[in-house]
Amino acid sequence: MKVRVIDPDSPYYGQEFEGGCVYYDVYHTGDSPDLFLIKTPEGEKIILSTSIDTEHYWNQRRQEQIERLGANVGDTVIITRSGGGCFTRDFDCSKPHKITKIDSSGYVEFDGGLAKTFRPDVILVDA
Repeated sequence: MKVRVIDPDSPYYGQEFEGGCVYYDVYHTGDSPDLFLIKTPEGEKIILSTSIDTEHYWNQRRQEQIERLGANVGDTVIITRSGGGCFTRDFDCSKPHKITKIDSSGYVEFDGGLAKTFRPDVILVDA
């Protein structure tokens, strides 16, 4: 992934580097920023999420999940392998469902929240 530095006080301001998230505040407590490792010409450096374009980074991760899935938000699919997640009582994976959200970690929401699964496998249904 590319990490774009946006902190004007950083010596790397305006540059993009290969890198990734090494600590993520999964509970979003706000107690600390996330940590990223970037590969600069001087070697690997740790940088805080407050110094980078986090939206740019997480959108790349989300796009990676969309490509892995082979489908996007708005597509109608049949779920061939659900992965872990949660489903409403009458949710039937063998029937077509509409993808309503895909996040950067690979969670896919179906039918406005009737199901949410982690990195499922799907087959696109012709519209």
